[in-house]
Amino acid sequence: MAKLKLASVADILERELEPMTKEWLKRVNLIPELTEIPLSDRDRTAHLAKLYSDLISRLRLAKDVESPISVAAAAHGQTRRAQGYSAAMLIEESRLFQVATFGTLHLHQSELDHSQVLLDVTVIADEVDAQLMETVRSLMAAAAA
Repeated sequence: MAKLKLASVADILERELEPMTKEWLKRVNLIPELTEIPLSDRDRTAHLAKLYSDLISRLRLAKDVESPISVAAAAHGQTRRAQGYSAAMLIEESRLFQVATFGTLHLHQSELDHSQVLLDVTVIADEVDAQLMETVRSLMAAAAA
């Protein structure tokens, strides 16, 4: 029996982008505070592909390389400010981003190299927090302008 080639967390996230986006949107649609802002599904999810791309790039970076600040996160903050979002709403979106991401990894755990997963989960948490900080910073700067 041939040994199954294990996938990296980055590979799984890249491959599962569409299902994660659908899961994120499903969860967002359950939060009245977020759905009070009338947006199309496309407008609500437009930022996800780039944020996931930044996350996947970070996972693939050599461990000793500093990751760049997410330009997509800053743009997302400005867009959400124009759409009427608050900082609390951005935090909720970010929380759901992590839930959808970790849920996807759980669904595909049999494909993952378990010796690397916890390290990658740490990178995901750090990157999502960095993106959130940049998004909120951008929202607040837009509000002050």
